[in-house]
Amino acid sequence: MARTNQLSVRLSLLLVAVVAAFLLIGGAGADAGTPPVPPVEHVVRSGDTLWAIAAEHTAPGGDVRVTIDAIMRTTGMANSSLRPGQVLLIPRG
Repeated sequence: MARTNQLSVRLSLLLVAVVAAFLLIGGAGADAGTPPVPPVEHVVRSGDTLWAIAAEHTAPGGDVRVTIDAIMRTTGMANSSLRPGQVLLIPRG
């Protein structure tokens, strides 16, 4: 019985060590050596719409609504209203 308990404890410790190692390696490797890509700046002109701007920056087959959401979050917009001269930040990737 004591051998079974010792084996269980050792296996548990080994599992914890392996999980910790993967978490440390995964976290460090995710952004090591890759600088963040700055967003594209777009200055709003009269007649621009958020949909049209987002459509220009959406990959073929992509969802324009996802791009609109990303632009609004990155720019810090509370609503989709645009005004000429406003600078939109469009995330890349």
